[in-house]
Amino acid sequence: MNDGLEQLQPARRETLSDQVHEALCEMLLSGALKPRDRLSLRDLAERLDVSMMPVREAVSRLAASGALNVSPKRAVQVPLMTAAEFADLTEVRMLNEGQAARRAALAASEAEIAGILRLAEQFERVLDRSYGSAEAVAANKDLHFALYRASGSEALIQVIRMLWLKAGPIINYDIGVRAGVPAEEGLTRSRTHHSREHHRQLCQALLAHDGAAAAHAIAEDIRVASEMIRAHAADEMDEGRRRILI
Repeated sequence: MNDGLEQLQPARRETLSDQVHEALCEMLLSGALKPRDRLSLRDLAERLDVSMMPVREAVSRLAASGALNVSPKRAVQVPLMTAAEFADLTEVRMLNEGQAARRAALAASEAEIAGILRLAEQFERVLDRSYGSAEAVAANKDLHFALYRASGSEALIQVIRMLWLKAGPIINYDIGVRAGVPAEEGLTRSRTHHSREHHRQLCQALLAHDGAAAAHAIAEDIRVASEMIRAHAADEMDEGRRRILI
């Protein structure tokens, strides 16, 4: 008898801690948690309607990966970044998400491409009626992750998801309304223009099965958005800590 097989443990079922971890990840990805938010473990437990233990375990996992900070007083906060840290994160996103787009253009099925095109159209409709809304944030995330799933690379998706856990709150806060104050009209038009244009370029590349063009479109989408975020954040720097207050 195979001794190795005897030592195997039964497959681990999803625990309540896993469910809380997934819920917190979605809050980070969707913009429900923002860079200025500061919550106690008890606040999170009440919001998720669970006990403190699974929240503590899930938060510890996210803190270990750098997606959350926990203060000595057990307050939970989305980490703030320096401009240099955000630029570094942007470069890594461009490389990985560009590669996922490249693979998707070459390997995606017609059904997957059609689904991505529908999500791109949905994103434009949302921008037309409610730029800065939670719906716009969700539409952008849905489009990007449909593209990345179409790459067929589970390893890439896992890497990209971790990058988005760090970048997502800042990206989504930028798409949304800063501290309840609508963005200037000209700045809003500029942001929506570049998002539309790069997404359209991406869709054309997918239809043509052009991997290089797809990688370029998604990398440019990330790069231009990052430059706009950093430019706007320059006026909102905490002089004491030199952290982006986006």
